[in-house]
Amino acid sequence: MLEFFTLDHPIAELAIAALLGGFLGLRREIDAQDFPKKRSFMGFRTMTILASMGAVSTFFPEIWFLPAIFFAGIAALVAIAYAHGSFAQNRIGITTELSALLTFWIGVLVGIGEPFSAVMAALLLASLNAFKDHLHDFAKILTKKEWVGALELLILSIVALPFLPREPVDPWGALVPLHVWILIMLISGIGFFGYFFIKFFGARGGIPLIGFLGSIVSSTAVTTSLAAQEKKSRATKIFVVGILIALATMQIRVLAELIFLGGEHFFGKFLWLPAAMAIASGLTAWHFFQKTKKSIFQPKPKIALEQPFEILPAIKFGVIFVAVLLALALGQKYFGSSGVYAAAFFSGIIDIDAIVLSSMESVKLGEMSPEIAKNAIAIALFVNTLIKIMFVATLGSRKLLKKITLATLAITATGVVVFILV
Repeated sequence: MLEFFTLDHPIAELAIAALLGGFLGLRREIDAQDFPKKRSFMGFRTMTILASMGAVSTFFPEIWFLPAIFFAGIAALVAIAYAHGSFAQNRIGITTELSALLTFWIGVLVGIGEPFSAVMAALLLASLNAFKDHLHDFAKILTKKEWVGALELLILSIVALPFLPREPVDPWGALVPLHVWILIMLISGIGFFGYFFIKFFGARGGIPLIGFLGSIVSSTAVTTSLAAQEKKSRATKIFVVGILIALATMQIRVLAELIFLGGEHFFGKFLWLPAAMAIASGLTAWHFFQKTKKSIFQPKPKIALEQPFEILPAIKFGVIFVAVLLALALGQKYFGSSGVYAAAFFSGIIDIDAIVLSSMESVKLGEMSPEIAKNAIAIALFVNTLIKIMFVATLGSRKLLKKITLATLAITATGVVVFILV
């Protein structure tokens, strides 16, 4: 009996396909209860059968074309159902019919040993059905300018990538154009999604949200993007909140890396350093958040929304990024015995994860003492916090610079005190 529980056994594949089809069909049954007079051939049983047929059609490898034969028959039945719905019921749209065809191929994916792809396809189809009203509402308020902005981001993100060198182009092996361009697109992407977060959730809801989500990838990119947006608005305090939330998220990310990847050398008192700085960042963000007005979700933002996609602020950061990369390479080459701390300093300017992970790995391999590694991580953490001042000074307003300077100095001072005490 145990062999039935392996994912590649036909019985297991049939069960998985049936479950995915039934899951999709249940949603349609739930929707049908809200519209009892609106009849549809798609339901729990139909979609379960369709997915099961897809899986069964792959059980005969000697008849490799069997899935195509099954699909042709199903497509013919779906075409008849569509014609009946269009002419007899005056129904517009082909989503139901396309869902039926995709459900069959979800079963095929399970049958050919691609359960993960099948689950992803099922989740996509389920999400499109579950949020169809929200998607229609979104399309109604989307402007041509915003659609063009999305097109520009897509073109610059994808089209240029095949032509960019993937190897270093400088003598020190530090500058990889592909990596620089990806970072520039990341900053532009954060600004793009931040535009829509602000539009739909209001400034008080959207900016903190983009501060948190964006800094899971890069707090520096978030700071750069928010500083550029703030300069065109008067809502400085909420942008301070977004940047401080980005800082707190970065510090929590470092804490998580130390806990889950650091091993025994990084447990104990040293964990208080990123924890204390994260708490200080969170409390400071809450302080400024309390000074903003009205509810978190405002239907109309109080800041100007001009362009969803802007490349110039990201390019400015890209220039700084390139300069720092070259300085890091030179520092590592010429600083001799102090090269570790120099590398930590320069790495903290652009990406703290690299120095944290490499330091922990060096300790595990016996190439670096735990104390030196901790000092390097602390330096990178302090620098990555303080460097936000420079990016805000470059792209933000004086008012934002003043508040961020005071906040980051207080957060860094908290970290320094904790580091000395522990």
